[in-house]
Amino acid sequence: MGKYNDWAEKKAAEIERMRAQGGQAVREAASDSPGVDIGYFDYDEWTPGTAYKKGDVFTHNGKCGFCRQAVNSLEIYPPFSIGTEALYGARPAADIDGVYPYVYNMRAEAGMRVRSAKDGEVYTCIQPADPLLYDPADVPAHFTK
Repeated sequence: MGKYNDWAEKKAAEIERMRAQGGQAVREAASDSPGVDIGYFDYDEWTPGTAYKKGDVFTHNGKCGFCRQAVNSLEIYPPFSIGTEALYGARPAADIDGVYPYVYNMRAEAGMRVRSAKDGEVYTCIQPADPLLYDPADVPAHFTK
């Protein structure tokens, strides 16, 4: 129970600090590490016909994502569809142990722990991958078990 309480207190303090600083703190945290969800925030729904900046964070069909580059969104190229990997990336949220589930087209940073969708094992990123298009179990140059 102590591990959960420590995690919950840390998250609560982080959220309170960001709320006190306003939206700018959220944008800065997202742009510092756009491939890793900072968690517990509602992002605007991705909308066709919108001019997005690099690092902008959004939701689409219940999933969180970010813009890899500035883009004018088009209805025929929604996030998380084949062919948009250079435009949009996925932002999975970590579990209580700090392990991220593998999601196609996420960003992996050195030291990040990612749970394989293929074998359920946890892998540690040893070399950044952005975008990460393959399960950690399939890219030993980037992950160790």
